Amino acid sequence: MASRSSSRARLRAAITAIGTAAVALALLAGMPYVLWQATGMPWLDQFGSWRDLGGWVMEPITDPVIVDLLAMVGWVCWAAFACSILKEVAWYAGHVPQLLRDRTAHTVHLETLSAQRTLAALCIGTLVLALVSLWRPYAANAHPHASSGDLRVHVASTAPVNPAVSSETKRPSTNEARAAESRDVEYTVAEGDTLWAIAEVHLGDALKWPRIYGLNKTRIQTDGGRLSDPDRLTPGWQLTIPVTPSASSPRPPTSPTPPTAPAKPSAPSTSAEDAPAPATRGISPQRETESRATPAHATSHERPGPVAISVGTASIIGITSAAGILAALRFFRFYRNRSRRRGLDAQAPPLSPVVERAVMAAGEAALPRTAHTDPMTLITRRTPPAPPQPASTVTIGSANAAEVPLATLARVGGCCWTGPGAEGAARALLTGILTAAERQRPGTPQVRGVLPQELADRLLPGMPPNFSALTVTDDLEHAIHCAEEHLIAHAHHQRDTQDTEDEQATTKTGEEERRAPGSLVLFAQPDAAHAGRLTALADRTKHGTLIVLTLGTLPGATSWHIAHDGTATQQTATGGQLDDLQLFHLAPHAGRDVLEVLLTAHDERPRLRMVPGARAATPCPDNLEQGTAEEPKDEPPAAGPEPAEPVKPEEPQQTKPVHLNVLGPVTLYVQGNPEPVGGGLRDEVREFLALLAAHPTGLIADDIARSLRLSDDPDHIARELKNLRRAVRRVLRAATGQSRAEFIQLHGELHKLHPSMVETDLAAFAQALHEAATTTHTPQRLSALRRAVEHYHGPFAHGGDYPWSDSVRESLASKAADAVAVLAHHAEHTGTRQDADDALALLERAITLTPTHELLYQHAIRLHQAAGRHDTARHTFTLLERNLKELGLEPDPATRALLTTRTRSAHHLG
Repeated sequence: MASRSSSRARLRAAITAIGTAAVALALLAGMPYVLWQATGMPWLDQFGSWRDLGGWVMEPITDPVIVDLLAMVGWVCWAAFACSILKEVAWYAGHVPQLLRDRTAHTVHLETLSAQRTLAALCIGTLVLALVSLWRPYAANAHPHASSGDLRVHVASTAPVNPAVSSETKRPSTNEARAAESRDVEYTVAEGDTLWAIAEVHLGDALKWPRIYGLNKTRIQTDGGRLSDPDRLTPGWQLTIPVTPSASSPRPPTSPTPPTAPAKPSAPSTSAEDAPAPATRGISPQRETESRATPAHATSHERPGPVAISVGTASIIGITSAAGILAALRFFRFYRNRSRRRGLDAQAPPLSPVVERAVMAAGEAALPRTAHTDPMTLITRRTPPAPPQPASTVTIGSANAAEVPLATLARVGGCCWTGPGAEGAARALLTGILTAAERQRPGTPQVRGVLPQELADRLLPGMPPNFSALTVTDDLEHAIHCAEEHLIAHAHHQRDTQDTEDEQATTKTGEEERRAPGSLVLFAQPDAAHAGRLTALADRTKHGTLIVLTLGTLPGATSWHIAHDGTATQQTATGGQLDDLQLFHLAPHAGRDVLEVLLTAHDERPRLRMVPGARAATPCPDNLEQGTAEEPKDEPPAAGPEPAEPVKPEEPQQTKPVHLNVLGPVTLYVQGNPEPVGGGLRDEVREFLALLAAHPTGLIADDIARSLRLSDDPDHIARELKNLRRAVRRVLRAATGQSRAEFIQLHGELHKLHPSMVETDLAAFAQALHEAATTTHTPQRLSALRRAVEHYHGPFAHGGDYPWSDSVRESLASKAADAVAVLAHHAEHTGTRQDADDALALLERAITLTPTHELLYQHAIRLHQAAGRHDTARHTFTLLERNLKELGLEPDPATRALLTTRTRSAHHLG
C-alpha cells in the first residue's frame, strides 16, 4: 500500500511539473501573436537610407516612437529566448541517457548557465525530468522475509545514480587478499537513489539489487542506522557494491520498462533445471566439467589461500588473529551463558558482523584439506584461507601471500609509524597480541604489550588496566618503567639459565621456557620529556625480548609511513614499499566489537571511563554479580490434592510429504515410510538443506553462496545452486513418487523450503518453545517443554563441518538447555518423585550434549540432594570441575555453595 501511495504521489508531481512547463512554453509561443496584434512587426522598410534612419532618430520622442522602441525590444528578447530554448532542447535531447541515471545533472547544468539561459533550461529541464520520472522503471519492493504466498515485485519510480561522482574504487594491489578486496566498490547514497537503480548501473542488472542489500543490511552507518528496509535509503550512507571480475563496467540503465511480477512456480515433470547447466562462456563443456569437479582445496598448493581477512569497512585482520577470536568464542559463550538472563523467549544477541566474519574465516581455515579431487562434487568451493601461524605467533600484516610476523618490528633503534593508517594498524596489532593470548589459554602468553592510558583510550577505549596480555599504565613514565623492569627480568632469567647445571637444564628445559618473561611490545606516543629514555630502550630492541613501537617520530628509529589501506612505505633516502607489505588495520568500531568479545571471554566488562562515542557495556544484574542466574519461575503448585498432571507429549505426526531432521544428523523422511531416505545425498546437498531449514523465511543467493563458501562469480553461483536444487528434487521426487513436485521455492534470488511440502524438526522445536513461553496454563506449558526437548535429538547438523552453523548450533543448544532447566526448576518445587526422576534423566542427557553448561549441574545437584543422594551430587560437581578444568576455568562460587550448604545442614542434623 505504501508503494502504491508513493507511486500516485510521484505521478501527481510529474503531472504538475508537466503542466507548469507546458503553460510556460505556451506563453512563450503566444508572445509573437501578442506583439503582432499590439504593434505589428518592427520592419524597417520605411527607412530608405541611413540618412532617413538618422533623421528618425533625431526627431523628438513621441508616444508612437516609444511604442515602436518597446516593440522592437520585445521582439529581440523573444528571439533571444527562442534561441535559448532551441539550444536547451538540443542539450537535453543529447543528455537523456545521463538524466536517466543522474537527476543531479540537471542541477549541475543550471549552475553553469547565464540568467538568460537558466530560465529556458528550467522550463525544458522540468518538462524532460517529469517525462523521465514517468518513463523510468520502478524500484523493486521485494522483502526477503515476505511470505511465499504473496511474494510479488512491486515497482515505484526510481531516481538516478551518479557513479562518476559518488563511487570510490578501492586501491588495487598485487597481494591476493587486496585483489579480492578491490572487487568491492564503496558508493555514497545520493538523494533519490534506490537499490534497483544502483544495481542496474554498477552490476549491469537491476534484478541483482538483493546482492547489495544482503551485503549491507548488517552494516552500521555513520548515523547509527542500518539498511533494514531495502526501500529506504538515507542520503550519505555508504554502500559496499560487490563488483565481481565478470561484471561489466558501470553503465546507464537501458531498460525503460519495469519488470513484470514473477509468476507462481509451476511444477512440470521436466523443468529447465532438470537439463544440464549451460557451459561457461568461452570454456569447452569438457573443461568446464573438470573445473566444476575440482574442489578449491584440492589445488591449494597451486593457489595459496588468503591470509588477510576483510571484517568490514577499512578493517582487515590476519587469519592468525581470526583464529584467536575463534578460540575466545568458546570462553565468550561460557560466560555469556553464565550471566545471561534466563527465559524461554530470551534471545542471545547476535555476534557483530566483524566478529562473525572473522569466526567464519577461521572456521573455514580449520576445515580438513584433502589432496584428491572428487569428480562427483556438485559445487566448487572457494579457496579456503591459509592455515594460521602457531599459537604464540603475532602477525602484523601480509606480504607475498603470507603473514608477516611481529619480529619484523624488532629493529635496533625502534620503529615509528606515521601516516593516516598508523592508528588503525596499531589497533590491529594490539588485537593480535590479545588474540594470540586466547590461543594459549590457560597457558602464559609469550607476547605481551604495555601502553599508556591516553594511547589506550584512542586505540581500544574501555580496556581494563591489566587485561590478558596487555597492561595499561597511567602515563608514559610508568609504561617505560614496565619495559625497563622487563629487560631486568630477562637479564635475571638469562643469568639463572646459564648458572643451571647441564643435567638440570636438560630436564627442565620446558619449565624454563614457560618461566621465561617472553617478548614485550612497548606502544608509545613520543614527547620531549621521555624521548631520551625511549631512545635508550629502542637501542636495546631484540627479537624475543623487547620491541619499541611509537606512533610519531622518534630520533634514530626506522620510520614507516602507513597509508589508509595499511600499505607501509619505509621513509628513507630512497623510500620505497616494504616488499609489498600491507599492515593489518582495524577501524575504531571494529576494534570495539573484538574487544567486547575478548572481555566477555574473561568475564570482564569495559571500563566505565571511555572516550566519547565508545559503546557502553550492558549493566550486569545484582544477582548475577553473586553468580546466581535468574531462573524462570513457574506457577506455584496449587494447595490440596490437585496434582497438576502434565499432559503427555504426543508423538510427532508427519503431516507433509517430506520431513527434514536437522537437530542431530541431517536426515530426510517421507510420509508413510519410517526409514530415512536420501542416504546417498552428498554432503554439500545436506548442508544446503540444513542452511534453508535454519532460515525458514528464505535466503538470497549471495547469502547462500557466502555460507556454502562458493566462488564469487555470479554465473558460477547460479549454476551451482541450480545443481543443488536439482539434486534435492531428484531424490525427493523419487522418494515421494510425486514427479511434478517442487520442494524448494525460488522467487528471483530468494530460496526457501516449500512450506506445504517440507516440514522440519527445527520448526516444530521452535513452535513448542513459543507455545511454552506464551501459555499461562502450567500443564500445557510443561507438555510443550517436554515436546520441545523430545524434538532436540542432538546438536544442529551434527557431524557436519559447516563454519556458518556454529552460531546456530550454540543458540539452539542454549534454548534446549533452558527448556530442561525450566522442567528441572518445576520438579524442584513440586516435590514429586516422578517429576524429579524425569527431570534428572533430561538433565543427564542435556549435560552430555552441553558438558560446560553450569546451570544444568546446579539443578542436578539440588535434585540429587533433595532425594538424599549426596554422593551423587558430589560426583556431579566433580564432573563439572573436570570439564571446566580443560578450559582453565573453575565452577561458580554459587555452585560450590550448594555442596557447602547441604554439608552443613547434614552436620547440624547429625
